[in-house]
Amino acid sequence: MRFLVNYSIIKSHLSVHFNNFRHISTTAVPKNSLLLNSSSLTSHTKISAINDSPIKFQKRCSTTAFDDQPQTKKAEKILKRFWKEVSVITNKDNEYQVALDKRPLKTPNGSPLVISSSQKSLAILIAGEWESQKTLLKQHSLPLTSLVARSIDGFEKNPTEKQDAIARLIKYFDTDTICYQETYPERLVKLQRQYWDPIVNWARDYYKVKIKINNGIIGEKQHPETREKLQAVIENFDCLKLSAFERTTMLSSSFLIGLGLVERKLTVEEAAKATRVETISQTMKWGEIADVHAVDNEYIRSQLGSVACVLMNNNN
Repeated sequence: MRFLVNYSIIKSHLSVHFNNFRHISTTAVPKNSLLLNSSSLTSHTKISAINDSPIKFQKRCSTTAFDDQPQTKKAEKILKRFWKEVSVITNKDNEYQVALDKRPLKTPNGSPLVISSSQKSLAILIAGEWESQKTLLKQHSLPLTSLVARSIDGFEKNPTEKQDAIARLIKYFDTDTICYQETYPERLVKLQRQYWDPIVNWARDYYKVKIKINNGIIGEKQHPETREKLQAVIENFDCLKLSAFERTTMLSSSFLIGLGLVERKLTVEEAAKATRVETISQTMKWGEIADVHAVDNEYIRSQLGSVACVLMNNNN
């Protein structure tokens, strides 16, 4: 049995997660298969996946998940939509999967792309990404799919890569953008106080650690004890949370902004503004460049919004 997914459900999740990650609510949906109607969905804001290329994902999932479909070879070459129907199904373990023409998606490495039974809304939103592909497959519009695939192929199925990723991410802490603060001009100093200092103070208090703030180009490394404690924190993240943390940290060049977002200290808007402090300061003096700053802002918000979406569950 299948059920149509109401557009208002999709729209509410896409709008809410941008504004307040901490207060996302999950709309209950039927447990059975969910049929997404192409006329009831709109395309996501243009988003680029940081980890796994959506093109690579589509090419490889086409050959691994749909070998009996001749149109998939054509899709590999011209990147056109070959499926007619997108649905959300449940497997024998009661996990969610997104299916194209009743065939479940797989990751680039061939593993089933499964979503926890506690994340109904995430399954619907991933289905929405695939339904929003109209004629041509968009390279930039599968950010949620990419995050889940990264968590499976990069971390769950590859413990060595997971440890390597953690080692790379902890290095961001020594050069964390928000720990290198300027003393002029005044407008930048005020923005740093407004958006950066609360994050630093929260991390100090929440994790009971010392964090150095540097005011020069060449700064001191953070305390070894602090690094060890914060590394232990991210080592305890589940694979999907680590994937989300990786994306946020790489995008913002800030380990602490990454922690703030995935630990729900920051909303998507707050994280986006903290990421753009220097740009905001420059535009306050020189103004915005048409079709540049606005696009950059929406790109950052969309990327951080995808992080918020993959971390929401049925209880928040």
